[in-house]
Amino acid sequence: MKIFVSVLAFALTFAMTAKSLAEEAHHEANSQEEKEEHLSEKMNSLFPPKQPDLAAQKVPGKPELTSPAYFAAINGETVKLEWKAGEGAQEYHVQVATDPNFKWLVAEDHSHKETSFEVSKLEPGKHYFWRVASVRPDNWKTFRKSYFATSMFETPAAK
Repeated sequence: MKIFVSVLAFALTFAMTAKSLAEEAHHEANSQEEKEEHLSEKMNSLFPPKQPDLAAQKVPGKPELTSPAYFAAINGETVKLEWKAGEGAQEYHVQVATDPNFKWLVAEDHSHKETSFEVSKLEPGKHYFWRVASVRPDNWKTFRKSYFATSMFETPAAK
């Protein structure tokens, strides 16, 4: 009988205190979360996250080729290629070749700063293909180079 009364007393004590123990544990957990959140806010105010510079990541605009016109006849050994600046371009990738796939390059410059490029030692009786792409050399997070703008000209054969 003593054991039964002891168990009954223990059960009643446990039933009466369980709710308050649970509330206390819940309050401590919330208090700990609030402390961590406050510390997190404090640290973020000291070291704010780096904001991405979206303007620096923008893909440069495609240049517009102006001279010589498509399929123009160039007399002489030199030609001056000209184009309008692409939006956001810092430099240009220029290629001149004797085939449309740009396998046989005659001239190439990966970091040309101006909007014109002079090609010399042209041979008569050939077609020349040229293309220009805008480049942003510091734009490593997205595309550094625009699409190529392509054109061609010919050097008529001597008669």
